[in-house]
Amino acid sequence: MSFGSFGSSTGFGQQQNNSGGFGASTSTFGASNNNASGGFSFGGGGGNTGGFGATNNQPQQQGGFGGGGFGGNTTTFGQPAQPQQSGGMFGGGAAGGGGLTNPNNDFEIPRDQNSAQDSYSCLSWTPMQNSNLMICGSWDNKLRCYNVQTSGMQIKADLQAFIDHTAPVLDCCFKHDGTGCFSVGCSNTVKYWQFAASSGQQQAQDVGRHDAPIKCVRWIKENNLLATAGWDNKLCYWDLRSPQPTLTLQLPGRADCMDIKMPYAVVGTGGSEQDRQVLIYNLQANPNQPERVLNQLGSSNSVNTANTKPLKKQYRSIAIFPDVAGFAISSIEGRCSIQYFAANRIASNFAFKCHRDKTNKLIYPVNSLAFHNQWGTFATAGGDGMWNFWDKDSKQRLKASTNAVTYQGQQEPVAVTCSGFNSNGDLFAYGISYDWGKGASFNRPNSSSLYIHNTPEAEIKPKKSSSSNRRY
Repeated sequence: MSFGSFGSSTGFGQQQNNSGGFGASTSTFGASNNNASGGFSFGGGGGNTGGFGATNNQPQQQGGFGGGGFGGNTTTFGQPAQPQQSGGMFGGGAAGGGGLTNPNNDFEIPRDQNSAQDSYSCLSWTPMQNSNLMICGSWDNKLRCYNVQTSGMQIKADLQAFIDHTAPVLDCCFKHDGTGCFSVGCSNTVKYWQFAASSGQQQAQDVGRHDAPIKCVRWIKENNLLATAGWDNKLCYWDLRSPQPTLTLQLPGRADCMDIKMPYAVVGTGGSEQDRQVLIYNLQANPNQPERVLNQLGSSNSVNTANTKPLKKQYRSIAIFPDVAGFAISSIEGRCSIQYFAANRIASNFAFKCHRDKTNKLIYPVNSLAFHNQWGTFATAGGDGMWNFWDKDSKQRLKASTNAVTYQGQQEPVAVTCSGFNSNGDLFAYGISYDWGKGASFNRPNSSSLYIHNTPEAEIKPKKSSSSNRRY
């Protein structure tokens, strides 16, 4: 069976019925916002180019923090608004939330008692061009929604509301029209959060369930279907009008990462060496069977065969190109791979090293991948507390973050666990959290923070390739 056309009321040729979902509940905002005005004094940003896998960074120019900041109270479900702490540390190396440094002088969303109390796991921006809503999931069982506003280089972010899960949140995404979002996690349930109409009410309802934690969620606008993949080794497609999945597929192992852009769905699975595979589905041709499976071990110097695994170690993130010509995939081994869908472009596949400390011979996981919608360039973010912007076509790094975020007074980096560009591509958000890579003894409670980086065109627009800064 094939996917139906855009706006079709049924998927995979099946009749759907039943409205709503599991046990819907509603909550309301407890108070209105009262914003305080203030100002910032800004400095310029410095960007440098480097080859794929390059480690040299150049310092950015720094600006000083001036004025009282934007301020502003936030509201939560049924709770009175509380004043935010001043933030937006546009100054050199200022301390951030939980004693974190801010070496990149990026705007930090102010922390208060409603901020995440555990590590951030995911974030997603609304696809709407006239809005900058951002949702963030975390291990404290909550999905938060922020309204981000800009004026020139100034940034303001207010917490609008949050919903509760009964277990950690692992992934989230928006609907294509921005009217709601979805979140999944260790509660094994799929939550659908419909945003407020004029009534000011928010609805959060369960619309699906797996037999184990759900790791990935994506909305498919062309078919009005939701896709989820979990640690029960299942890939499910849901019509929101029915509590049962429209289609359930068995995966070779637990789902570690997934992305979908029609007509392709790409799922990275994990577990044993045999279970670690990449499945590529053509949803228009045959959603029931993968078009190609990357499950074969390649030689040490080649990834350019039709079924060779793109990377050797556990996968962390997958992101399909904006033009849907291929995808990027990252792993825990400090590597990223660029893969093309078309058979005649497989020879162009390549992998490169990143997020490594050559001085101390440390390799960090590449936790997050995010593509820029306009330019097709992309960001990687890793366990080394760094993020980089890359041009896959010229195979060069466009910009590297100045330094890793660390705990105040320490040199140990704090991981970037999630990241993403807004729909316009002028803002890049990233979550700083401990990723438990070194066990409980290195954890610092309440030290997670969200940062937003102004992204001028000069930092993210592709540049002409140069043999002096290319690394394969």
